[in-house]
Amino acid sequence: MHCRIVVLLTSLWLAGCATTAPDLVLTNGKVFTADDAQPWAEAVAIRGERIVRVGSSADVRALAGPQTEVLDLGGRVVVPGINDAHVHVPWGGNSTRVEVPERATAEQVLVAIRTKVAEAAPGTWLSAEIAPELLDDRRMTREALDGIAPQHPVSLDNLAGHTRLLNSAALRQWNIREMDPDPKGGRYGRTPDGRLSGWVYEHGLWMHDAETAAAVADEALVASMRGFAQEALRFGITSVQSMPVIPRERALRLEQQAATPLRWRWMELQIARVEPQPDGPVKYVVDGTPIERGAALRAPWSDRQVDRGFMNYTDAELRAMLETAARSEHQLLLHISGDLPLAKLYAAMAAVPADWPAKRVRIEHGDFMGDFLTEAARFQTVHVINPSHMMLPELFVQRFGPERMRTFAAARSVLERGIPLAIGSDGPIHPWLNVMFAGMNPANPSEALTREQAVIAYTRGSAFAEGMEREKGTISAGKLADLAVLSQDVFTVAPPQLPKTMSVLTVVGGKVVWREGL
Repeated sequence: MHCRIVVLLTSLWLAGCATTAPDLVLTNGKVFTADDAQPWAEAVAIRGERIVRVGSSADVRALAGPQTEVLDLGGRVVVPGINDAHVHVPWGGNSTRVEVPERATAEQVLVAIRTKVAEAAPGTWLSAEIAPELLDDRRMTREALDGIAPQHPVSLDNLAGHTRLLNSAALRQWNIREMDPDPKGGRYGRTPDGRLSGWVYEHGLWMHDAETAAAVADEALVASMRGFAQEALRFGITSVQSMPVIPRERALRLEQQAATPLRWRWMELQIARVEPQPDGPVKYVVDGTPIERGAALRAPWSDRQVDRGFMNYTDAELRAMLETAARSEHQLLLHISGDLPLAKLYAAMAAVPADWPAKRVRIEHGDFMGDFLTEAARFQTVHVINPSHMMLPELFVQRFGPERMRTFAAARSVLERGIPLAIGSDGPIHPWLNVMFAGMNPANPSEALTREQAVIAYTRGSAFAEGMEREKGTISAGKLADLAVLSQDVFTVAPPQLPKTMSVLTVVGGKVVWREGL
């Protein structure tokens, strides 16, 4: 009944628009609609915040009235507004960044920190990002950092963001004591004699990030949101779905203050709790990532046979998440990288009665979804991939071995089985860089996506992932007029040229919010 009412209202709205001239007409374009009923068109007519016609240039131009702005696109490509399904907006911090080379050795990192210590006042937080290889380097220790920075808290992060190495001053600042138990949803690394090693994982980090962000003034966070939105619009991104370390309630309030044209969706990151918040979607980090060997596996790591990673929640807690999701109207999102949590998740879904396809349980990352295609198709879990995560094939082969890599990053198989697929950056937000990565998939080249598949996942797929497919995600009559006119043809340029793509015209809700070169 609800669907019939929506269709009827849309039909009536379109009938009313047929007699009213559009506000904006885009003609002579190469319009990729992401709509299977009409994949390609030449022109789009927009009235108010909605699309009213998609078709040939002649048909759409004929709708124009005296006040209509008509833009000749000169053959440029038009796509639905990119919807980044998994981003982390920067929320500021209290540390001084130490710049190190991209593949810095342990010696280079320690020298860079020692140099910064000489410049910074005692007590200044120092942070740096280290390469994945250094996670196994025996010179990267709490004691090594203490020796060069006894009075400066130091934090060494890696690109996955799931573990950091802290020195003693940083541990004291965070009030982490030698005999403290592991926090819920996280853990503290320890030496063989039981002392803190300085390595801190998952919620052991993020609860302190949340405390830091809580102390940042609204004005600073609003400025960060506006800067992020401006960058996004330049790429043709019109919607983002973010997992902030600040409470969702505060994020919503800051969104109002920032007043950006970008469309935001906020998912609550659960820290040290199992019960979801009552007012919105909830994300749990069920395991770690392959980078730090935190992903939970059914068989040991190929390069560390005594280790299988870690589950952050027990089987009972995972079932409790599903039982709550079964009776809730709010979406459940699960960060899962390893194959063990997927096995446990689908077993629990089979045991907990619910209309699971309607619930659209989201699996963020799901690196081994290729092993669970039958279950994913049955329960219609939404698979949110991150193409930049595919770009470390040598490391992954080392971690998993060649046999397990056959089902790693199985994006194409997911689509072929009719499993909902969306794309989120979870790294560089540049969508055309990520489309290039998705089309390469060096971790599993046979599972690479076509350009059209990647763009659909980044638009229609991401709209489905947030339950907004009736409103956006395609260039179709009746949908919100969110679209981007691109600087080059992303469907035909050579792969290395894709990252050069920018939006020359970004439209959100019928309003031009970015324009350069058109």
